[in-house]
Amino acid sequence: MEKKESEVTKTVRESVVKVVENGEDLKEKIGGITRDAVKNALKGVEATREKVESVAKDAMKGAIEGARKVKIESAEITKGAAEGIVEGTKQSGSKAADMAEHAAEAAIDSAKEAGDKAAEIVKGAVKKILEATKKVLEVD
Repeated sequence: MEKKESEVTKTVRESVVKVVENGEDLKEKIGGITRDAVKNALKGVEATREKVESVAKDAMKGAIEGARKVKIESAEITKGAAEGIVEGTKQSGSKAADMAEHAAEAAIDSAKEAGDKAAEIVKGAVKKILEATKKVLEVD
């Protein structure tokens, strides 16, 4: 039985294609595309580790598929997508924000599909985001 495509994957992929077709700068827009898709997917649901990781992977998959569809180097796009995934996770609520690290790890794993260069780019971006996130979440 074939697995049904995730709504997050479909939304991100179609948004990537539309941005490029409209002549907009995808590197500039990808963070917002993935942020909004992740935030919407996690809104109103229980933010379990599995759910957060699944949504993060689906968003990265959509970004990579969209970049490939419009023949853009996906390694460069993955950085903005990862930043958007982590930001969308944080913005979807405090419980999900605690799981931003899991979202980041899932984004890195998914970026490996685009190649080693993409995974390394994402790791660097995500490390900085997580350090900032941890400072924000530290409430004494």
